[in-house]
Amino acid sequence: MIPQGSFLEVENDFRFHYYDEGDGDVVVLLHGSGTGASGHTNFKNNFVALKEAGFRVILPDLPGYGFSSKPENEIYSLDYFNTKIIQLLDALRIQSFSLIGNSLGGALALGLALSHPERVEKLILMAPGGVEDQDTYNTMPGIQKLLSDFLGGDMNQEKIEGLLSLFPYDPSIINDEMVAERMEILPLMNSQVLASMEIPNMEKDLVKINHPILAFWGMNDQFIPVSGAMKLGENCPNAQIMLFSQCGHWVMIEKEKIFNQACINFLSA
Repeated sequence: MIPQGSFLEVENDFRFHYYDEGDGDVVVLLHGSGTGASGHTNFKNNFVALKEAGFRVILPDLPGYGFSSKPENEIYSLDYFNTKIIQLLDALRIQSFSLIGNSLGGALALGLALSHPERVEKLILMAPGGVEDQDTYNTMPGIQKLLSDFLGGDMNQEKIEGLLSLFPYDPSIINDEMVAERMEILPLMNSQVLASMEIPNMEKDLVKINHPILAFWGMNDQFIPVSGAMKLGENCPNAQIMLFSQCGHWVMIEKEKIFNQACINFLSA
């Protein structure tokens, strides 16, 4: 069972589910997309490591995911996601923060660094979206299966297990707990978030991001092409990139100890 965090209502009757734990500098974790995705399913172990290292960690379920609201009359654009995230942080009276974002969450982190540069301190990105055209992402095997399975309807445990097996390099790390957590979230989801999602290609704007960036990428990622790592390295003036062989889309899970320590060192510097 996924432990319940806190709930907070922001503008337009939107209800966020989130965890807010620890003291110190604020780190906001933005999870990726996918069937049954939530803040906890993406970051549960990283969240604990950061809290124990002395950070205040904010872990929301993004709009359309987890136990947060899932309006069916919204276009889930970059601006919509990030407007809601800022509303949550404003309600929590958090002015300055660092961001950790995976996949969709990485794209949102880049967008927040561009739209609110004065509030963002550092960026940690794991195979972020938003640096390729959508047609490029749609050629990736993981994205193709995600869209065909979920938008095609009739999601079930077999499809969940098949999709999850594409995230890591070694599918044997998928265990019963991971599947059960995704199945717990699945009945809450609707198709609007994936059907209407609009994340622009921000490649040309990367040169405007002067924040310190630590980026991770698995060389065997089946969702976000590793070519994006070069785009970050070539265009972002304060970026450092860590590439992992025999690693897929879940660096924070597949390389958990290395990832946690690198994040703590980077945020503490």
